Amino acid sequence: MLHPLTKLVRSLGIAVAFAATANVAVAADWPTKPITIVAPFTPGGTTDIVARAVAAQLQKELGQSVVVDNRPGAGGTLGAAMVARAQPDGYTLLLANVGHAAASALYKNLPYDFEKDMTHITTVAVVPNVLIVRKSLPVNNVKELIAYLKSHPGEATFGSAGIGTTQHLSAELLKKQASFDAVHVPYKGASPMMTDIIGGRVVFALDSAASANAQLAGGNIKALAVTTSQRTRFLPDVPTLSEAGVPGYQMSTWYSLAAPRNLPPAIRDRIYNAVVASMKDPSMQTTLQNMAAEPGGMSPTALTTFVQTETRRWTTIASGFSATD
Repeated sequence: MLHPLTKLVRSLGIAVAFAATANVAVAADWPTKPITIVAPFTPGGTTDIVARAVAAQLQKELGQSVVVDNRPGAGGTLGAAMVARAQPDGYTLLLANVGHAAASALYKNLPYDFEKDMTHITTVAVVPNVLIVRKSLPVNNVKELIAYLKSHPGEATFGSAGIGTTQHLSAELLKKQASFDAVHVPYKGASPMMTDIIGGRVVFALDSAASANAQLAGGNIKALAVTTSQRTRFLPDVPTLSEAGVPGYQMSTWYSLAAPRNLPPAIRDRIYNAVVASMKDPSMQTTLQNMAAEPGGMSPTALTTFVQTETRRWTTIASGFSATD
């Protein structure tokens, strides 16, 4: 007669084996219906551009329709909350970015925890931000801009695509490290922000290179510096902020795919492998190059650790201001 403990161990072993088999079976059948990628910002911005590029590639790799659902609002947190509440079946994904790592410091009553309530799958792109000003502003480098801002206390303004967005966070980090003050003017997306940069209604912005590229090419704005620790190959003549007079400044805008917590590992891995395969596709490589983006492909384990690190970093930076600033 078997000892009760032996029976328990055998039962647990059978249960684990059954769960593993069921998980593989679910992944083998998945996907059987369209997949939605929630882009938590307005159409036309970098998040939307990245989401649509990824959707096209996943559709090709997975053989199922992949649609983009724009759900803007509250610095990307409305769309994230929608995904956190969804079924963990792989049919609802979030195109997340660095702003989601800072959200808990900005919005005190978030209905989700970005670290714990999401399955972090992989990065899809890393894009530098660019410090931009209108063409007619009488400054030609970072030191001159900082001097201009310091000589206009209470009047200097900077734009962003919304509170808690990458433009907002990178500008707040610049204010802190360069020791100047400027008033934040949040917009409902990057496009209206860019319109007001060109029109002179805000002094500067730290927009993503992907979003700013067309206006830079058209000569409507000037690029003074990039936010990465090294110069980007897409703008080789533009110095880093660290080179240009703000030592130690570093910020990149990363984009990642996330799903609700408890996504079956086999489905998570299918999505991860599909994204990695898509990074080798010539059309995806061209899309990333046109956006001045470096390709993603970080593993789920590495991304989970990275999100934890980024959350700690940006929570500390964002603690100096709030969603009402």
